[in-house]
Amino acid sequence: MDVQRYISSGIIESFVAGLATDQEVRELQASMAQYPEIRAAVDAVQLDMERYVNMQSVMPPPAVRDRVFQVINNEGVETAVPVGAYASEESAAYVPDEPKEVKLVSPVWRFVAAAAIAGLLASVWMNVQYSNSSNDWKGKYQALLTEKDKMIADNNAMQTRMQTSEQMLQSLRGMKMVPMYTVTPTRPGLLATVYWNPKSEEVMLTVTNLPAPAADQQYQLWGIVNGKPVDAGVFEMDAAVKGFAKMKSMVPGAQMFAITLEKKGGSPTPTLTAMYVAGRVQG
Repeated sequence: MDVQRYISSGIIESFVAGLATDQEVRELQASMAQYPEIRAAVDAVQLDMERYVNMQSVMPPPAVRDRVFQVINNEGVETAVPVGAYASEESAAYVPDEPKEVKLVSPVWRFVAAAAIAGLLASVWMNVQYSNSSNDWKGKYQALLTEKDKMIADNNAMQTRMQTSEQMLQSLRGMKMVPMYTVTPTRPGLLATVYWNPKSEEVMLTVTNLPAPAADQQYQLWGIVNGKPVDAGVFEMDAAVKGFAKMKSMVPGAQMFAITLEKKGGSPTPTLTAMYVAGRVQG
């Protein structure tokens, strides 16, 4: 036999791929037993096929890959079981069918199946990972949206405060500022300020330092016009301390402003002994 010609005939590749006929399989098996060169050529083609399959496959995580090969190695090589045809027991004689040839399945297909299953499992694993990653990014995106909404709300609140401050500054322009100081030595360091616009008669009050009144008491602002006190209203300490308290309008002509401590709700006339601060209108 021309061994090299037989090797290059393509029968070895057909055998490894599982495409050889039964006759070709028997011939090749006989040649492999007789010629070591042919056996080596078959082993080389099988190795090349395995390398190609491994190169084309997508490798799953190690745990998945090990499980797949464990299952395949435990199954072994499938073979076709010969089945004989028998006549019925009533027949006088029977002639058994010739046993069918055992068709060998090339070991390379085990690796092809392993690669296909491994690729499928790798695809499933990647899809699971993608799903988990997608959910994670959805959570992060939702958190960003929440943070964005909070920033917008904070910005709107800041804009509102700025507009209020600007309106307050506009109102204060043209107003007379009247500081009111302590009127008795027993209450040192007290201070409150009146902003009064004689044209619009608008009055605003801010408190710098006044002692907190009792629960049944309240501070009351007075304007002194031609020596007579005119009620400018009571006020809440929180509003006056943190910003400005809007008071009753005051007619032009006030020469002074004063604050007294009265019963809650105010008094028609000031309690002069409970006067805490007072200030004169300049110019």
